[in-house]
Amino acid sequence: METAAETLEQSSLFNGSASLEVITFYVGKTQYATPVSEVRYIEQDKRKTTRIELDKKVGAEVTSYQGKPVPIYDLANLMGCEAEYKANLETLQVLKDAEKDHVNWIDSLENCLKDGSKFTLAKDPNLCSFGKWLSDFQADDEILADIFEDFDAPHKKIHSLASELLLLRDSDDLKTALAILTDERTKTFTKLIALFSAARDRLENITRPILLYIDTGKKMIAVRLNAISDIVTYSKADYTTQAEVDDNTQLKSLNFFSGYLENKETELPPCVLLDWRLFSGNS
Repeated sequence: METAAETLEQSSLFNGSASLEVITFYVGKTQYATPVSEVRYIEQDKRKTTRIELDKKVGAEVTSYQGKPVPIYDLANLMGCEAEYKANLETLQVLKDAEKDHVNWIDSLENCLKDGSKFTLAKDPNLCSFGKWLSDFQADDEILADIFEDFDAPHKKIHSLASELLLLRDSDDLKTALAILTDERTKTFTKLIALFSAARDRLENITRPILLYIDTGKKMIAVRLNAISDIVTYSKADYTTQAEVDDNTQLKSLNFFSGYLENKETELPPCVLLDWRLFSGNS
């Protein structure tokens, strides 16, 4: 026998129809879906918001819809994880800082060669801050992963110059040392800088968060997503309520979980169906 909540979920979502059209998207590795019927407008997040900062992780953010303030809920935050776009913005900053550091590195090496001073920056590519970061970083995006893989050779080559050229300088062969440095600036270092630029460009291209303006039946809200995957139509036969599947207390606290949609035509796991009519804002 269906509970009142289950009856509400099915009636409000399928509305007597045998099928349901949804917008799909990902948070981490999990696929979610929102009924198209609940969405009033979609736009790219242009950061035209007002934010009240409570601390680094918590805040109240508001945008506008049809001339009225609308609260923004970051879906990843509601799920208790970091939004992909935020991680991408942090990676962008790492790349900007790393490029600046390496420009400073090669300039410092040239100055040390010329004035005979001690070179104190990292000679080992694995010991510079970018090298350490790069060894631990894993990109989910295949193109970005390929770019980071290409960093390995030129990054190691540039750092290897320090010991080689300082030895030439100390052997009274400054002219050869400076000639090699000039050549490597043109070749290897130029390639390294181009990779920093390519990685930033790729990150900027995939960092385009979306706002879904949703009518919950009680008020309008805006939900921030990393990106939209697709618009798909599911059969009512594909739908199973959350209550029928598990009795997890944490899932129950996320009161807008409606249930699961089975991806029968693909090898994908079930899609998590959200019903924003159940959303209280206290999730």
